[in-house]
Amino acid sequence: MSDVDAILTGAKPAEDTVAICTRGDLVNQWRQLAKEVGKAKAAAAGDPRIAGDGTDDKLRRMEQLRGEIEAATVPFELRALAPKRWAELVAEHQPRDGDEEDLRMQVNRETFLPVLVRLSTVSPQLKDATWAALLDLEGELLSRPQWQKLWRACWNLNVQDQDLPFSVAGLLRTPDSFSGSGSPEPSA
Repeated sequence: MSDVDAILTGAKPAEDTVAICTRGDLVNQWRQLAKEVGKAKAAAAGDPRIAGDGTDDKLRRMEQLRGEIEAATVPFELRALAPKRWAELVAEHQPRDGDEEDLRMQVNRETFLPVLVRLSTVSPQLKDATWAALLDLEGELLSRPQWQKLWRACWNLNVQDQDLPFSVAGLLRTPDSFSGSGSPEPSA
């Protein structure tokens, strides 16, 4: 039987990592090449007489792009706030009257979410000016999907129950879902 006191004193808040690629242009180039390679492979498979489908150069460029994408990807390490700090933050950012989304989330999303992201971010350590630019919702550093991915991860760390992971054996039985046409996933 485990020593419950030892388990509880070793408790740590929930954590997550969100990878944000700062070079959407490179991701777009990778996707375009993936489409071209897919079409060329399909054409070559449909007619064996087609030789030299020209995919080798495209595949090499895709690998080069993958490296550039990984170099331009910033992993944000996030941690749940202490329950007292979460309650204080919610109290500081009351929902706006008549804003359905604010009322649903019970906070003023416009003011709450940037503060939540900044307080939840363990790494990278950013300068105040970088934070200001990053959290400027009218700026161009983050796309809307990137911003949503970041704040939702912070939100979920604080409001969702942390389930126990399933068996690794179950993961090993899952068929490979790579289709070759999706986004390159940074390894960060």
